[in-house]
Amino acid sequence: MPAALPVVAASAGYGRGIACQLTAVFLFAIMGILVKGLGDSYPTSQIIFFRSLPALLPLFLYLPAQGGWRALLTRRPDLQFIRATVGVASMFAGFYALSQMDFATYVTISFSAPLFGTLLAIPFLGEKVGIKRLAAVLTGFAGVALAAAPDGSGISLYALLALAAAFAYGSIMVVMRKLGSIDRSAATVFYFTLAGVIVGGVMMPFEWVTPTVVDLALLIGVGVLGGVAQMLMTEAFRQAPTSVIAPFDYTAMLWAATLGYLVFGNIPSNQVIAGASIICCAGLFILYRETKLGLKKPKLKRSSL
Repeated sequence: MPAALPVVAASAGYGRGIACQLTAVFLFAIMGILVKGLGDSYPTSQIIFFRSLPALLPLFLYLPAQGGWRALLTRRPDLQFIRATVGVASMFAGFYALSQMDFATYVTISFSAPLFGTLLAIPFLGEKVGIKRLAAVLTGFAGVALAAAPDGSGISLYALLALAAAFAYGSIMVVMRKLGSIDRSAATVFYFTLAGVIVGGVMMPFEWVTPTVVDLALLIGVGVLGGVAQMLMTEAFRQAPTSVIAPFDYTAMLWAATLGYLVFGNIPSNQVIAGASIICCAGLFILYRETKLGLKKPKLKRSSL
């Protein structure tokens, strides 16, 4: 069935959305490789700053097609502040952990974010999670535990930090579910990116490392790639339903394994592969259940970027 999904989705007119998502996932994977490579030489605050500032350019170029500067207005500055603050904290923890970990293992752990999001939606959104979805979440966490200790020596501090970043992002998912029916996506992307510029910019002078010309280009590339990928991902969800687009997120694991090997010579262990497979299956089942149950509920109008 998964192999037939692209054909079915494309035939339903979702080909553009799928192409945008696949490209976004690939660009995010390249960005992750650059972050990992630069993490040994530059402080996280400096990488966060360059991840954020150049990313504003693709956003500003995209605004005219989405109604101009009015798309950046927000009716819930409190939620935008929470999303931006927690998002930057997640990025700090994630980037630092990534610089110290095997790339494929980090990406595998990061896919626990939707599992956290499912659980957090219970107390914060009042969603009811049945026994089937709960079992899938617990199964997914078993896969995370398996992948987080690939050499059998226990979960490292960096793996815990990656897990903390995933938890923070899972909580962001809950906030974004509320924001999705209130503000445009452009506003959410803008305030998150602006927070990265401010926080990274405040901390960076105390840790500044003067980059070489090549590294400066790579640092700028991190921001441009992240910004373009963010726009493509937003466009993907405008072009097709979540149930069609979300499964293609898991192609990130294929890129993580391939690029991790080509660039760093890392080969994922059998435990990481097994853990990734378990997380993928659990995540896809949760998505299937949410989609199936969502068909029985009134649809909220999706805000567009």
